Amino acid sequence: MLPARYLFTLALMVNGMTAHAQGAETKAPQEISEIIKQMVGCFEVTFNYVEDGEHDAFFKPVYEKSVLSSEAPLVLTRYLIVEGQEQKHWSDEWTPTGPQTWKQKVVGPFNDFRYECEGEWVMNQWSCQAPGAPKPRRDKDRPYQSLDRLNQLQVNGQRWIHSQVNRKITADGKLYSVELGWNRYERVDEQFCQKK
Repeated sequence: MLPARYLFTLALMVNGMTAHAQGAETKAPQEISEIIKQMVGCFEVTFNYVEDGEHDAFFKPVYEKSVLSSEAPLVLTRYLIVEGQEQKHWSDEWTPTGPQTWKQKVVGPFNDFRYECEGEWVMNQWSCQAPGAPKPRRDKDRPYQSLDRLNQLQVNGQRWIHSQVNRKITADGKLYSVELGWNRYERVDEQFCQKK
């Protein structure tokens, strides 16, 4: 079960509210780039998904190393640390598209397209909607075709959170299920992400 302190954030997402604040300071692309780079490093990660009680998933914490693969475009590549070895997990490419808006393109470990969406950075929070995304590997045997994703990132120097509302859609366009995801990335010492 998710800790109570997270429920308020998830409730805001479910209700479709945004974090846009009147009069929020406009950041230059370089400043936003530095916020994105705070997702580089060694993290202890917990992946949590709440759906219908039967398909809820709470994974044991794992270590994940995120490296800056490219500055232009800005690309972060993430590796799970499994028994002391790196296993590519996913990568994301960030491109500025406006004064505060950036596009994120996410690919899986085999360069398989996962989703792409564009959203506005408000201070250190970013959100986007990605309709028609492929379903995740964890659901490969479930009878739906795609996800309509609502993603939100909250980033600082110590941790970052990826929260999501995933609407699971069948091939004929019907809603199959709705899932809330809450992935927490807690910065830890680099030694935990060293290959053995």
